[in-house]
Amino acid sequence: MNLFDYYTANPAEGALFISGMSSLTAPVLREAQRVIDTSGTALAVDVGGGDGSLIRSLMRTNPELRGLVFDLPRVVGTARQEAERDGLADRFSVLGGDFFESVPEADLYLLKSILHDWDDSCVRILRSCRRAARPDARLLVVETVILDDKSFGPVAMMDMNMLAVAHGQERDLAEYDALFAAAGWRRTAVHQMNDPHSVVELRIAD
Repeated sequence: MNLFDYYTANPAEGALFISGMSSLTAPVLREAQRVIDTSGTALAVDVGGGDGSLIRSLMRTNPELRGLVFDLPRVVGTARQEAERDGLADRFSVLGGDFFESVPEADLYLLKSILHDWDDSCVRILRSCRRAARPDARLLVVETVILDDKSFGPVAMMDMNMLAVAHGQERDLAEYDALFAAAGWRRTAVHQMNDPHSVVELRIAD
C-alpha cells in the first residue's frame, strides 16, 4: 500500500504524521503571510491541508477570509478542533473527500507540500481544482522548487526521501509548468520565501 493508505490503516501513526507536518509548516507561516495576498478572496480551500495550519494563519491576517480544509475524512476533525481553539470556527469549515476525484468550488486553492508527495499522477489533483475553480480563481502551490543547480543541493536529500517513501519527487519550474499546462493552469508568478519554499501562483489558462 502507499504511504497514505498505510496511515489510514494505522490511525495512531497517521495522527503523528499530521502533527509532524504541522511542525514543518510552522516556520513557513510568517513568510506565507508576507507573500500570499488574500485581499478580495471570499473562500480559500486548503487542499490536503491537514490540521489547517496554513489557512488558519491566513485567516488570522485577513478577518474577511473564509477558509475550508479539504482532506481525508479521518483528518478533517483535527482541523475543526484547531479552528475552534483559534476562535475561527464561525468562518471555517471542513470537508472530507479524495482530491484526486473532486474538490469544493473556491476563489483560491492552496496546495502546500502536496504535489511533491506524488509522481506525475498528481496532475489529477490540479485538474480537480481546475474543474471546481470559479472563473477568476487562483491556485497557490507551496513547494521546495528547484530554481537552479545551486538550489538543488539543499533539497537533494528530500528528493530521495520523497522517491523512497512516497514515490514522489521535488521538481524544477519546467517540470511543474508541464503539470500545470496539462491540468489547464498557467503560472503567473513565483514568490521566493526566506526558507527553501517558494509560492508558485497560477491562474486558469486561456
